[in-house]
Amino acid sequence: MKSSYFLLLVVYIVLILVSFLLPFYTAPGYSIISHTLSELGAQNTPNNWMMNFVFILLSFITLIHGFKILGNHPLQIIVLFIFCTSLLLTGIYLSAPIYRRLPFDSFQDEMHSIFSTTTGVSFFIYCLVISYIARWRKQKILAIIVGITTFILSYSMFIHAPYSGLYQRGIFIIAFGWILYSFKYYDLLFSKKEYFNLVNKKKNER
Repeated sequence: MKSSYFLLLVVYIVLILVSFLLPFYTAPGYSIISHTLSELGAQNTPNNWMMNFVFILLSFITLIHGFKILGNHPLQIIVLFIFCTSLLLTGIYLSAPIYRRLPFDSFQDEMHSIFSTTTGVSFFIYCLVISYIARWRKQKILAIIVGITTFILSYSMFIHAPYSGLYQRGIFIIAFGWILYSFKYYDLLFSKKEYFNLVNKKKNER
């Protein structure tokens, strides 16, 4: 369990480095402020494989470690699976490049938009279902705050498009920073299965 958590932490650090350093080695005119991570990994974009590889790694490692933490909570696992699968597919189906005059596959671009939206919505739902099983009030409140914050930032990408690059970087840093924190420090309520096993164990001890 420690090895998968450490690997997730490493990929999170790589995500931050790539999101802020790769723009210097990508398409001319790319802006950290106005262009998104999706456009950093877009079709016909120099070194786009780096960003997409990080998306794919994040999705796999988050799901693997999350299953170890949440294995007895099926609803939370299902929502996490949808979130990670959507993120994975954003690294497979690539968005259109920042220069629309370049050739690109419009089907891939449409699919990328769909899975990007699904990633955002499923993460918001994931925050809510985690707040439901978090043991302590502060943990519940933090989960809800993170979900609402990322939702507001996602909405802000549409109404303040010139700053969408900053908003999306904020979303990823907050979301996966919280995921790392919750995986390590959250105390979760017993699942029904765990509860009944504990009750039966005490009965047998009597």
